[in-house]
Amino acid sequence: MSQIGFGSIACSLVGWLCGTAPDATIIQAAYEREAAAGSSLHDSGLRVLNAKCHGGDEGYLCEVTFTASSDPNGRLYFDIVALARRNDNWMLTSGLCKR
Repeated sequence: MSQIGFGSIACSLVGWLCGTAPDATIIQAAYEREAAAGSSLHDSGLRVLNAKCHGGDEGYLCEVTFTASSDPNGRLYFDIVALARRNDNWMLTSGLCKR
């Protein structure tokens, strides 16, 4: 018999949308999609290192730490980004040079 966590039971009984929160990899991919769409604000050297996201069905706000290869000092940068699900993809709605 497999063990099912309380969260899994609650999601199945109540019908909650229990997807996982976005992480650094998902945010980086969303940022790269912005470049593919022709964003002139895209920095090809930006790398998202960490993300801590809060939110739910309507979208997430994420605290991100990132670096830019163009910075000769290798400083860490911080930003708050907003993400939303659109057609099975995560899209940036603000942050990381999104205006």
